[in-house]
Amino acid sequence: MNGPAWNHRHLEANGIGIHYVRHGVGPPLVLLHGWSEFWYTWRKNLPVLAREFDVVAPDLRGFGDTDKPVLPDPPKSLLGNLVEDLRGLVDSLGIERFGVLSHDVGAYVGQGFAWKYPERFSGLTLPAVRFPTPSGR
Repeated sequence: MNGPAWNHRHLEANGIGIHYVRHGVGPPLVLLHGWSEFWYTWRKNLPVLAREFDVVAPDLRGFGDTDKPVLPDPPKSLLGNLVEDLRGLVDSLGIERFGVLSHDVGAYVGQGFAWKYPERFSGLTLPAVRFPTPSGR
């Protein structure tokens, strides 16, 4: 899996176009990037993880080749949009339960999804991130 062999894909979900890279077979694992990154931040992890997992590395809303709609009003509702983007992505891919490896901004999306849809997770890894309460306090 060298540079040109990346499996770039696009789909429509939650009202936006989402770009993602997908490799491997096995239990589904979604990789969520941080600020100001995109799927490529996982380029060294993807080949290794794809040996054991069906790895999906999307560009979050506003990053990479995913659509960049204007910020919602109020801006604090952006997390809800990102959570629903993730739900739309995995639903479109036919993934019911999955693991998440995320950091930075992606970690907030992973946590938000875990609070809203706990039955969908097989695991959640959030290296070096603060853990907010469900209300965000």
